[in-house]
Amino acid sequence: MKKIIYLVIAFISLSVITSCSKDDDNEASLTGKWEYLKEGVANGGQEVLTDYEHQIGCTKDYSLISAASISDYSYSGNPCEEEITTLNYTRNGSNISFNIQGLTFTAVIKTLTATTLKIYVPDSENPEISQVTVFKRIN
Repeated sequence: MKKIIYLVIAFISLSVITSCSKDDDNEASLTGKWEYLKEGVANGGQEVLTDYEHQIGCTKDYSLISAASISDYSYSGNPCEEEITTLNYTRNGSNISFNIQGLTFTAVIKTLTATTLKIYVPDSENPEISQVTVFKRIN
């Protein structure tokens, strides 16, 4: 289930073409390749983030976004093996939604610039708490 949550965070965060936010900085395009940078939790707006831990000796995990889908590339094992998961998405403003195994997940784009993407995935039982993922554009 933890892997599904991380995939949800990745796919939601990378599934936006542009963001509808209050800040002009949040008008960047998401099309491209985004590397995982940080992850953590936000509780009542207070974030606690740590560096994302890529598998040592493997290619760094990233997501590739097109106009209609997000492909998440993760690497693990010895020798390193690539796992690719692709999902289609829908967007309504700054909310991104998609289905995994019959469940609908929605995330909120908090920051989107030419180099940085931050998304929140609210906890279904306590909306004050969100999983947070920060990405760095790599192309």
